[in-house]
Amino acid sequence: MTFNRLNHNVLGEIRPRFRLSTSLQREEVFALIRQQLKQDATVHGAVLKQYAILKIPQSEAHYWSPELQIRIDEEESDADPEATILRCLIGPKQTVWSLFVFFYALVGVISFFGGMYGLSQLTIGQSSWFIWLFPVGLALIPTIWLVAKVGQKAGREQMLHLVSFLYHALEERGNVERVR
Repeated sequence: MTFNRLNHNVLGEIRPRFRLSTSLQREEVFALIRQQLKQDATVHGAVLKQYAILKIPQSEAHYWSPELQIRIDEEESDADPEATILRCLIGPKQTVWSLFVFFYALVGVISFFGGMYGLSQLTIGQSSWFIWLFPVGLALIPTIWLVAKVGQKAGREQMLHLVSFLYHALEERGNVERVR
């Protein structure tokens, strides 16, 4: 399913950021999302004035469950000045993002400073186990990346469901297409 990809070479690729264009006005878009949220129990969410968040219900959610954030800005489309542009971001909860940023930063800082300390100890002729922080850090970075990819795969079906929910909600009354 290449619903949010302009380049169709990679089948099934989900891009975390994508834009949709619709002929509906902002109020209509959010009203349709609210209406669809009431009808469909497989998605929960909150709809505010310029922002909406769609989530998987708590009973089906796991650590890697995604959120779909939808924002409508006052931006005109180049192709159609009457179109409303939806900026969408899909990915794990903010706490999961923050945890991975923390792990990357922690491993990077400890590897760099610990390794530099070990290297300086070696240059003055003393032995130091801190030098091993360089290769350990280099091994941990791909490991963290692989864990993130496993989590991405675990939440893939739920991602597809959230994007499909959004498309079906908006296609009831208007035209929806992927842009940029």
